[in-house]
Amino acid sequence: MQRPIVALSCAVGLLLAGCSSNEDAEVADRTEAASQEADPSGPPARAVFLGDSYTAASDDGGGYVPAAAEGMGWTPVLAGVGSTGYVDPAPGSGPYATRVADVVADEPDVVVVQGSTNDVGHPVADVRAAARDLYAALGEQVPAAEVIVLGPLDPPGIDRHAVDEIRAVLSEEADAAGLTFIDPVAEDWLGSGDGLYADPVHPNEAGYAEFAAELVGALRIAGL
Repeated sequence: MQRPIVALSCAVGLLLAGCSSNEDAEVADRTEAASQEADPSGPPARAVFLGDSYTAASDDGGGYVPAAAEGMGWTPVLAGVGSTGYVDPAPGSGPYATRVADVVADEPDVVVVQGSTNDVGHPVADVRAAARDLYAALGEQVPAAEVIVLGPLDPPGIDRHAVDEIRAVLSEEADAAGLTFIDPVAEDWLGSGDGLYADPVHPNEAGYAEFAAELVGALRIAGL
């Protein structure tokens, strides 16, 4: 069955122009509320997060993964490597497809494929082909897992047009594979003027908290 393409925001009423303490409190409240909605029956789902530095940031307890996993009632497993993407490798590593064996070994119930702005600058046709192959490989090798495609953000230091090209092909290939696609750009997660970035590319602590809250809301609305 083809799953929906999701482009949602769980923070439509959140005012981001004022006091940062109010922002943090509201994000924490939303994440806690989502956590309380998690189904307590049975063991928690095992969720592997395959992604770039946004996912890897959670290795030290930061990033978006811990709060998002808590909100969903999932046990998280990280498969994130900075500077990587569907096509883009990193020194000593490779693109996402090179970590499929690790994903399979972790026996996931859920796989979240996150990103990636790192693919900006590579031919869009190559990104499309890599996404298609990755989604097919996950479908074949972890057929019982729910695969969720989480598109890139639109950080202030990356060309918006280039990001739009990447997210368009990811959306199309996820749709073709029958996967849920969550589109942060369409709903303006982490607007560049909201003080949620530590640098031109990476969110700060408040940004990752907002990212996690938005993701939990999108996943809940998608029925996950």
